[in-house]
Amino acid sequence: MMSHKHIDRKSPGIMAVLVVAPVFRKFGTVKAREAQLGEKVTTTLANGARETSNAANAGDWIVTNPSGEDYIISAEKFLGRYESTAEPGVYRAKGYCRAVKNPFGEPIEIMASWGEPQQGNAECMIADTCDAQGKTDGEPYLIDAVAFAATYR
Repeated sequence: MMSHKHIDRKSPGIMAVLVVAPVFRKFGTVKAREAQLGEKVTTTLANGARETSNAANAGDWIVTNPSGEDYIISAEKFLGRYESTAEPGVYRAKGYCRAVKNPFGEPIEIMASWGEPQQGNAECMIADTCDAQGKTDGEPYLIDAVAFAATYR
C-alpha cells in the first residue's frame, strides 16, 4: 500500500500558492442527480485508485464526471457550478478554480472540507474553487491530474 504525506490543505504555503495560481474554467457536461439523505459515495478514479468517500446531507447532489468518478456536492455549490441542459440528468459545467500541480513530488493526503481524508498521487492537482475573477473559496481539495485535464481549461 502506497503511503501518502499528510499535508494541511489550508497551510499558509498552500493558500499563498493558490491565490496566485492560474484560473481554469470547467468545461463539458456531467451527469447528476439529487442524492438520498445518508447515501454514501466513494470517489474512485479512472485508474481504480480510491480518492475519498462521503455521505450525502439533505439537498446534496451526486455528480458523475466524464471520466466516471462520482462525488457528492452541496445543492448551493451544484447550482453555482452547473446548469441544466435539454437532456434530463445532464448538466453543463460553468465553474472555475485556481489550481497547481502537487508541489511535494510524492503522494499526498489532506483532510477534505467534508471531514474525510482525500488522497492524490504525485501528479495530482491542488485546487480551490473560485469565481470568474479568481476569488477563491478558501477550501482547497485534490483533483486527479487526468480528471483535471479532461474537465478544465
